[in-house]
Amino acid sequence: MAPFFTGIIMKAFFDTLSDSAPAGLNPWTLIALLVSVEFGNRLVLFGSAIIWPRWRYSVESLLRTNLMSAILDANAPGEISSASGEVTNRFRDDVDTVVKYLERYIHLWGNLIFAILAIVWMARIDAKITIITVAPSVIIMSVVQGARKYIQKYRMMQRLTTDRSTNFINEIFQSVLAIKVGRAENDIISRFRMLNDARRKSTIIDYLFDEILRSISLNIGNIVTGIILILIADKMKSGNFTVGDVALFMTYVREVAKSGSMIGSTLAQHKRATVSFSRMLTTTRDTSTDTLLQHHPVYLNQSPPPIPAHIKTESDSLRHLSVSGLTYTYKESKKGIHGVEFQLTPGSFTVITGRIGCGKTTLLRTLLGVLPKDSGEVRWNGAVVTNAKSFFIPPRCAYTPQVPRLFSESLRNNILMGLSNNGHDLAQAIQLAVLDQDLPTLEEELDTVVGPRGVKLSGGQLQRAAAARMFVRPSELFVLDDISSSLDVETEQILWNRIYETRNNQEISPENQTCLVVSHRRSVLSRADQIILLQDGRLVATGNLEDLLDSCEEMRRLWASHEI
Repeated sequence: MAPFFTGIIMKAFFDTLSDSAPAGLNPWTLIALLVSVEFGNRLVLFGSAIIWPRWRYSVESLLRTNLMSAILDANAPGEISSASGEVTNRFRDDVDTVVKYLERYIHLWGNLIFAILAIVWMARIDAKITIITVAPSVIIMSVVQGARKYIQKYRMMQRLTTDRSTNFINEIFQSVLAIKVGRAENDIISRFRMLNDARRKSTIIDYLFDEILRSISLNIGNIVTGIILILIADKMKSGNFTVGDVALFMTYVREVAKSGSMIGSTLAQHKRATVSFSRMLTTTRDTSTDTLLQHHPVYLNQSPPPIPAHIKTESDSLRHLSVSGLTYTYKESKKGIHGVEFQLTPGSFTVITGRIGCGKTTLLRTLLGVLPKDSGEVRWNGAVVTNAKSFFIPPRCAYTPQVPRLFSESLRNNILMGLSNNGHDLAQAIQLAVLDQDLPTLEEELDTVVGPRGVKLSGGQLQRAAAARMFVRPSELFVLDDISSSLDVETEQILWNRIYETRNNQEISPENQTCLVVSHRRSVLSRADQIILLQDGRLVATGNLEDLLDSCEEMRRLWASHEI
């Protein structure tokens, strides 16, 4: 509104100087009004400089938090966009694009309010010149409307090439050892250079097209402004325009012309924001607009409230775990597990085994809710577990996957993952995971930054770091998915011996922890209280090793084969 009032005051001021003003006003009064308007305008701008960043960061935080929540709430990994580089770009670039559009959208409406008032006021002075003043907006909107498909095309290509480049960096980090062994460094660099060149070209095209549209909008406005000034000069010569009218038009014309440019750029940004928001919606299969737009507190000036610790209750203690009819089928291959049933008792050591691809890992992930079961029932102490993913967490259950993930943080932080640094618990977890003998070989021991996905650690160290992360969280049930697959025979023997000693030592583990383990190692099978034998996703036998070797042909075949 400040430019509108400035124009009115400028008209009155110059009309007063030229003796064309209504009675009661004088130049000093108008100067005071002008100073007041300009001072108020600067005051509002100063206030917006304080308020605006808070608004921007709040919107960005809400979008990113809701997107992260959608990822964490996904029922299965397959429901999340497969490439982490794509997801990273959606958190970073796509959120930024949406917020920039919102910023421009707000400015547009502020400018349109001014433009409508200004056009009405100018039309009262001269309708013909006012119509010409509005013409740029119509022209610019037509140009942008015709370019909409190109805006979307170039933005989609820019986002796609950025995703490919970012994904390739991610894959390089995951495959450092393979690249070194294959001596493929030069080929990898050449491939990355090619992807980055494609990204560079698509980015240049996208931004160049944006600048062309912006230039068209701006120059149309400038050309029309020049035409209007010529018309005003003719009006002044004929005596139809006062000096105040000229001052008002000079104040308004450029701002009104800018409205057309702003409409055009906002329409272009709208298309880009639509592309970005659509990409965010496809991050997970079930992400909806309502999910991304949920409102909740954003803590910009203070720390968020602490996450309440789960206080262990009597119902959390494992007295009996039963699984019946558990089924999960992969949609692509129709493989999976079918109607699996078994039971766990407190303090037992149960091993899931079978041939490669028989469904061992799938069984664990379905039990824990990492994969959504198609059918079946899991009961904890007789009570049905309705949401396994949120139920099987410490202090009820702790889990180490077959392929653990580490962050580019210190080894200590990767193990604790937000837990308080209790020296005794941490030391015990490290000792139990047989990681103590590796610490002296690391640069800064526990404070060594392990790199993206733990790239600085060997495969065995990575698995044992994940095991330590599990052991530092006292739980009723420990679930381990083939964690000894990357260990040498000696280290593996020490690992299982320590686990056994801890389970049977009432001073160290008074709760007699239960273990559910995936393994095909003979040393592990021979220790098992119960073996669950799978074949083609189905349970074929349960029992101890001796009984299964006596009664089950598949177990005898497996025991004699190279797979054990």
